[in-house]
Amino acid sequence: MASKHSIHHAQVHVSYMCALCDNTEDVQWFCNDCQESLCDRCKCSHKRGKKTRNDDIVPIKEANKQGETIIPEVCKIHPGKSSDLFCSECDVIMCSMCFTQKHKQHAFKHIEEEIDSQKKYMRDELATLKSNLDQFYKKLTERKQVTQSFKGTIENVIWEVESRRSALKAEVDLIADSVTGELSFLLEKELKTHDKDCQRQEKTILEMKQLIRAVEEESENNEGLSSIFAMTKRLRTAKSSYGVSSENVVPLYPRFVSGKINQFQLKSMLGYVRIGHEGKKVIGYEKRHIDSKHVKQISTFRVPQQKEIISICPIDDKHAWMSIFSNKNLILVNKEGEVKKNVKLDFGPWCLALTNTGLLMTCSDRSSMIYNLSEDRRVTTFADISPLQTWGISVSDSDEVVVSTESPTILVLNKSGDKVRQLSCGGEGRGVVCLSTGHVAVVVYTTDDCRYKLEIKDKSDKAIHTWHGELDNGQMTKGMRLCRIGRDKYDRLFVPDYRCNQVYVISGDGRIVSCLLDERHRLTGPTAVGVDRCGHVWIGCKLNGTVQVMEL
Repeated sequence: MASKHSIHHAQVHVSYMCALCDNTEDVQWFCNDCQESLCDRCKCSHKRGKKTRNDDIVPIKEANKQGETIIPEVCKIHPGKSSDLFCSECDVIMCSMCFTQKHKQHAFKHIEEEIDSQKKYMRDELATLKSNLDQFYKKLTERKQVTQSFKGTIENVIWEVESRRSALKAEVDLIADSVTGELSFLLEKELKTHDKDCQRQEKTILEMKQLIRAVEEESENNEGLSSIFAMTKRLRTAKSSYGVSSENVVPLYPRFVSGKINQFQLKSMLGYVRIGHEGKKVIGYEKRHIDSKHVKQISTFRVPQQKEIISICPIDDKHAWMSIFSNKNLILVNKEGEVKKNVKLDFGPWCLALTNTGLLMTCSDRSSMIYNLSEDRRVTTFADISPLQTWGISVSDSDEVVVSTESPTILVLNKSGDKVRQLSCGGEGRGVVCLSTGHVAVVVYTTDDCRYKLEIKDKSDKAIHTWHGELDNGQMTKGMRLCRIGRDKYDRLFVPDYRCNQVYVISGDGRIVSCLLDERHRLTGPTAVGVDRCGHVWIGCKLNGTVQVMEL
């Protein structure tokens, strides 16, 4: 049977103190039925007892402990004392003597309580670990599925490339066979003409030889007048046929005009890899770290109006639409500043955004109207958001149109111009841009303290990040005035600061901020930024309508 030294509901281990006499010497046996350790003498008494004579006594190293029963260890400092207390502050097991001498002022528990507590902790942690393990298994499975799908996509693309390669080879072979066939035809034609001409000339030579022989014989024989006159007549007749004044017919020699290998044309015929979603216009420029020291100017020019640039909207890797302050003309320029299109409107265009069907425009008179300029230069009404007034505009990758209203309300419209939902910001929403993640970045002006900030919101209107002007170098910008912003395909935001003559580059989550420009660029009053498909940054300024195009 169990003695008073047995402790239930605790961690299982075997004590080396006799449960009957508290002896710590010769404790070599364990009763599996009573769950007690025994010395040699008590083991013999145990075997003689009426109730315990049939108990299963084994060497202590072979003890079969039950899951909810333990026997406390003997204190190493005080032999004969059981370590049945736990000091919560020192995290040690102790006996009552240890407690009195060293831990009297400390919080303590009985060992069984602490073991219950630790078992509960282990059970809780075990549940958490199992849950996390399931999540890791799930992520592992999903990751394998993604890689498998990616592998399948790559294999399909490779198959398509090889098919295009075979088609191009077949087309090249067809063109080459056509050229060589034409050359073979010319050679065959020349050989036939050669045979025909040579046969005619050989026949003429033979006839001339015969005529010469006949004339020589006639001149030697002197057979009579009639014979001489006949020969003379024959000579006159043959003279026109045997004249050598005509030249041989020489064929027109063919000249092969070799083509030049045009990588661009071959690329357009074979195809190229596009990273991103189907149907999206993606140019494969690589992401570069923003370092103002390495940013170089590609070009600089002034728009004809020489007034503040309100908005820049690149449409490809060479051209961009621009709106000009206090001007009803919308211009399309290239990187050298040449005006390729000039569209006269009935209103002053303000902020611009490119769609799959045209160009969306808000108005400089702060109206509620949004207009669409189609490719054939027809202007139609896209939406009327009254009673709100439009300010900034941007189009997301899912064709949603986001409009700031110079108020805390930000509207989200579908591609038909109908309101889908609305977001909010902490002040007057101005410049706005959509990110590929579905988040929206908006420049906010707060009238209470006359300050600017940048807010990044998700689709559910949750604030992801708010930037007040902190830079990575630890400095804080002062008195900044943020204007119309842009972004590249890596979701980096390019934020012009008119007052500080700077363009800040902010990561899509708002965590990394750097400066694009340094003193070399000498850019004054940036008011609008656009990033084209090559990753080049177009920066429009307030003074004299200057535009600079930068390469990162």
